Amino acid sequence: MKKNLTREERLRNRTDIDNLFRNPERMSRCNGAKLLASRNNLRISRFAAIPIRKIGAAVKRNYVRRVLKEIYRNFKREVRDGFDIIIIAYSGVYNYIDLKEQFIYLIHKADIAR
Repeated sequence: MKKNLTREERLRNRTDIDNLFRNPERMSRCNGAKLLASRNNLRISRFAAIPIRKIGAAVKRNYVRRVLKEIYRNFKREVRDGFDIIIIAYSGVYNYIDLKEQFIYLIHKADIAR
């Protein structure tokens, strides 16, 4: 498995994202983030990071999105294959270490970790 985040591993289709928001199979939350996941009947997992607007300006939201994608890229070997995953980041103080701890906690709580 490659370590980079390929185009196929990004959850970009609006209908797939809407379906995941309507009926997630697994959901977990912690202080500052929420994870939604459901099976996608593919042999890879797809990922999307969505920071809410209350986080701040677009620069801050894009920073949070980039950091979450980097964390997923580094830890995608720990996530079971065949899931669509969305992480919703809420307002708070964000740095790489805090977001990494939240991500690890959320995938274990949602039972999608290997």
